[in-house]
Amino acid sequence: MIEKQKLVQDHVDRGNKRAAIELLFALVIECAEAGNFEEAEAMRSRIVALDPMAFGEIIRSGEILEREKNRHIDPGHRQLWAPLYDVLGLEEANALYFGSRKASYEAGETIFEQGDWKPRLYLIDSGRANIIYFQDGVALFLKSVEAGQFAGEDVFFPLAVCTTSMIARSRMEVRHLDADLLKGWRSLHPELESKLLAFVGNVESTSQLLKSREMDRRRMRRIFLGGKATASLLSMAGKPLGNPFRVDLCDISRGGVCFMMRISGRDAARQLLGNRLGISYFEPGDCSRNLEKSGMVVGVQFHPFDDCTVNLKFDELLPESVLKLLAQPPAPAPELDF
Repeated sequence: MIEKQKLVQDHVDRGNKRAAIELLFALVIECAEAGNFEEAEAMRSRIVALDPMAFGEIIRSGEILEREKNRHIDPGHRQLWAPLYDVLGLEEANALYFGSRKASYEAGETIFEQGDWKPRLYLIDSGRANIIYFQDGVALFLKSVEAGQFAGEDVFFPLAVCTTSMIARSRMEVRHLDADLLKGWRSLHPELESKLLAFVGNVESTSQLLKSREMDRRRMRRIFLGGKATASLLSMAGKPLGNPFRVDLCDISRGGVCFMMRISGRDAARQLLGNRLGISYFEPGDCSRNLEKSGMVVGVQFHPFDDCTVNLKFDELLPESVLKLLAQPPAPAPELDF
C-alpha cells in the first residue's frame, strides 16, 4: 500500500495525472474491499483534488465505496434491527451504521444519568437495562429495554439533558449515535432523520410513561396496611429465587403495595427496580385478610440507616372487595377465660 501511494506521488510529480488517478481509483477499491473505509475515502478525495472533472472515477468509486460499506455492516446487527434498516436506502443505512460507535457495559453500570448532557440514541444489540426516573428522592422504574430496543430518544432529537437514567442489568453491547450527526445528515441524507424519528415514535415516550405513572398514582385509593409480610424474588416465569425475606408493610391500593425493608447500600437497593417479587401477608386469626400477590418493583425511596421504601406494582389489580376487607380494622383477639 505504501509503495503504491509513493507511486501515485511519483506520477503526480512527473505530471502524469491520468496514471495517478487510475492508480488512486484502484486503491479506493482495494481499501474498500478490505473494510478500510477511511483510507478509501482519503484516496477518493485525492482523485477529486487532482481532477474535479474525473467524473467517471469519482462517481464509480463512490458507488463501490457505498456498496462495500453496506456489505460490511454486521449481519447480526442488521438482522436484529431489520425493521429500521428495511426503511432506509443504501447510503442512509451506511450513514446510520458507520456513524454509530460500539460500546460495552457491565451489569450495574450507569450508561447515562438523569441531568447529564449526553444527547445520544442507543441501539441495544444485546443485554438488558432499566430506565429509571428520580423524583424527590424516589427512584421510579419506568421500563426495561433489551436487544432490538433503543433508549435516549427523548434527548437525542430535541438536544436536551437526560430526563432519566439507564442502568445495565446484564452485560450489554450497544451502538450509540451522537446528536452531532444530525446536522450532517440534513444536507447529505435529508430523509434519514425523519425516518429514524418515525421509527422511535412507535414506542411510548418517556414523558408519556411518566404521565401515565402519575395518573395511576392519583387514580388508586391507598389505605394504611401495617404489619409484617414476606417477599421473594421471582424469575420471569414466576418461580421463587433464593430465600424469602421479611418486610414491613406501609400501604396498599388495588394497583400495588408499598413496604419498608432494610438493604445495605443504595446501589443494591436500586438493583431491585424492574425485578419481579411475590409478597405474602397473613393475619393470624383472620384468613379473610390474607394476601398473596406478585408484581414488579417500580419505585425505591432511600432512607437513613439502610432503610428503603419499595413500591410493588401488582401483575393484576386487587379486587375492590379485597381492598375493603383490608381497610377494615383487624378483628380483636379473643379474650381467654382462665
